[in-house]
Amino acid sequence: MQYEIKHIHEQLGITVVYVTHDQSEALTMSDRVAVFDDGVIQQLAPPDDLYERPENAFVAQFIGENNKLEGVIRAQEGDNVIVDLDGGMTARALAVNSGAVGERTMLSIRPERVSLSADGPNTSEAFVKELIYLGDHIRCRMAVSGHDDFIVKVPNAAGHKHLVVGEQTTVSWSVEDCRALDA
Repeated sequence: MQYEIKHIHEQLGITVVYVTHDQSEALTMSDRVAVFDDGVIQQLAPPDDLYERPENAFVAQFIGENNKLEGVIRAQEGDNVIVDLDGGMTARALAVNSGAVGERTMLSIRPERVSLSADGPNTSEAFVKELIYLGDHIRCRMAVSGHDDFIVKVPNAAGHKHLVVGEQTTVSWSVEDCRALDA
C-alpha cells in the first residue's frame, strides 16, 4: 500500500507527485492524498478529510487510530442509522457507506472523539484494561460492547478523570463522530 501525494504549488504552477509508505509524512506534506489498496484508489482527499471523514472501512482503519464496532443496521432515520452491535449495545451513526437495513456495517469512532461521560447519544459501560501515559494524553484501552481493544485518548488536562486499571466507567460519543461504513 502506498500514499500518493499531489502537491500543487500555486505560485509556480508546479504539480509534484510524491509516493510514500509513511502516513505522517503523507498527511503533513500534502494538499491531497490518495489512499490505494491493491492498486485501486480508495479515497482521494485533503489530509483532514481522510482522517475526519473516511469514505470506507479500509480508509478508516488505514489512516490513524480508529475504534471499530460491528453490527447489523436496525433502522435508517434520515442521514443516520441505528445499529445493533455484536456486543449487545445499540448505537446511532452517520450513514456514510453502510448499506441497507438488515445488512452488516462497521462503525468507526476516533479515540479522541470518545469522552468519559454519559453525555452523548451513544453511551456504554466500559472496563479499563490498560493505561499508557503519553504526556499530553493518557491512552486507555477499554472493553466496550464486547471489544477489548476500544481506545480512548484522555487529554492530560486540569480536572481530567483519573482512571484505574480494572475499574468500570462510562464512555460516550456523538452521532457526528461515529461513521457507519462498509462491513
